Amino acid sequence: MLDNVKVQILRKIATQGYTTVTDVVKDLGITWGAAQWHLFWLENNGYVKSVKINNTTIYIINCPNLIRKLDAVEKALAKTETKGTRHTA
Repeated sequence: MLDNVKVQILRKIATQGYTTVTDVVKDLGITWGAAQWHLFWLENNGYVKSVKINNTTIYIINCPNLIRKLDAVEKALAKTETKGTRHTA
């Protein structure tokens, strides 16, 4: 399932054109293992494709209409987060 981290990674790739595990670690502040896991999941589910250039693996978008889909996912995640928050007076 797409979560906030995966959506952030997809947004990053959509705006930048590509990303690497190192970029995800630096930009999102997550561990190397977490970055690898999220990119692995995104690739296995058809959202991104990995390409090896020299000794670096880069990840590019592999999903048509990604921006439109991301907008819908972000709205759904925002609704879920709003429902999960408690407001106390």
